[in-house]
Amino acid sequence: MYSNEHTLQDLMKQAFRRLDMNDAVTEMEVKRLYKARVGDLIYRLTWTLTFKDGILTARMASAGLRQELFYRRTSLADKINENLGCKAVKEIKFV
Repeated sequence: MYSNEHTLQDLMKQAFRRLDMNDAVTEMEVKRLYKARVGDLIYRLTWTLTFKDGILTARMASAGLRQELFYRRTSLADKINENLGCKAVKEIKFV
């Protein structure tokens, strides 16, 4: 028996795939998960956040904070990828 029921999430993914918007959606989701993982304070101290070709680049306001996050970058990338359900973030750079 064929079921014509789909979740809204499935329908949105299909629409984005058809419109070739997967990269934009992934970028928004990565940025949202970065904020959720580092918290509001660190997110506010992040000047710019870009995601392109699997590299998440965060421009930081503080050299000390940048150094501390540098040590946690692998763990942070793993957590973001885990929440995404795929390995979208290959590397995180703090500049």
